[in-house]
Amino acid sequence: MDLEIPSNPTILSFFGYFADPGFPDVPPDMIHFEDVTPLPPPPNMEELSWVPENYLEKVMTLYPYTQQKENELSFTEGAVIYVTRKYSDGWCEGVTGDTEGLFPGNYVETFC
Repeated sequence: MDLEIPSNPTILSFFGYFADPGFPDVPPDMIHFEDVTPLPPPPNMEELSWVPENYLEKVMTLYPYTQQKENELSFTEGAVIYVTRKYSDGWCEGVTGDTEGLFPGNYVETFC
């Protein structure tokens, strides 16, 4: 089986097969792919077991909030909450970590 060599000399030059006199050489530091930072490992699904199977949206908190009643959530700024229900008065119900409860909807923004 014969391998076809691409006709684009810059691709071959990049991979070090030969240099094309019409194009500058690729700097050697660009060829060392082992220097690329590896991707982080995928999240451990056991750590995410608290994420509800069905939710309306994923939000991030803009401000810290301390629960005023037993059925409310407390959270810090930057926490991720999975919204499971929205109420017409602006309050939401959601889950963060192993805790679920009510929280003010104006303390969060949608998180992609």
